[in-house]
Amino acid sequence: MRDFEERLAAIERGSGRWKWTAVVLGVSLLTVTAAAAEKPETTIPDVIYARKFVAVNEANQPVAYMGHQNNLGMLCVVDPDGTLLFVASCTRSGQGMLCTFDADGSNLVTVGAKRNGEGHVTVHDRQGNDAARRTSAMSVSTAAKQPSP
Repeated sequence: MRDFEERLAAIERGSGRWKWTAVVLGVSLLTVTAAAAEKPETTIPDVIYARKFVAVNEANQPVAYMGHQNNLGMLCVVDPDGTLLFVASCTRSGQGMLCTFDADGSNLVTVGAKRNGEGHVTVHDRQGNDAARRTSAMSVSTAAKQPSP
């Protein structure tokens, strides 16, 4: 009988160890789960440096680029086929320039500045020739004398 009581006491001691082990593992699992559930605080950087940014549509096709060409800043908008539709850039002389293009890639309108600081607006025909041009140096009477296309 004594042998039976000793074995029963050993089983009770072992079961107590298993209970403590299960409790410690359970608490550890809950702690890890709670820590993983917390969303980390997102930080927004003050400055991002990159050579180029590309915006894509839902089909992962590029629709806009921001970067540089020949070390001059440029923003371009393209259609899903990659045809250039709009450009905002800096010219080699340090002036700003805007250009719009049709679906075939022909330059339609250019707005910008010349080296001497005069502003200009140019409307182009389908072949890329100047169809109409207006500069800030033109007076109203000079503009009225310009032949219309």
